[in-house]
Amino acid sequence: MTEQKRPEALVHTEYGRIPARKLLDCIFALSPDGPILHHHLEEVDVSDESGITLYTINGQVPQPERSRCQIIPPMVPAFPVLD
Repeated sequence: MTEQKRPEALVHTEYGRIPARKLLDCIFALSPDGPILHHHLEEVDVSDESGITLYTINGQVPQPERSRCQIIPPMVPAFPVLD
């Protein structure tokens, strides 16, 4: 049986609230025009709203070692459908 993961969303300055998934220290989000966005924990503030984990862009720059990040993003079906 597959474990249900709670919904996650990235609160993006341009796109608003979009589906997201956290893998290790990476936050991946599905943009409305197709590309998967890639941010890191230091670039977002984490909060909870009505059972949804929200990652809000905070303007911080990623740590220098993140330039070598090679985490493979999740497949598109893994992103939650937001109401």
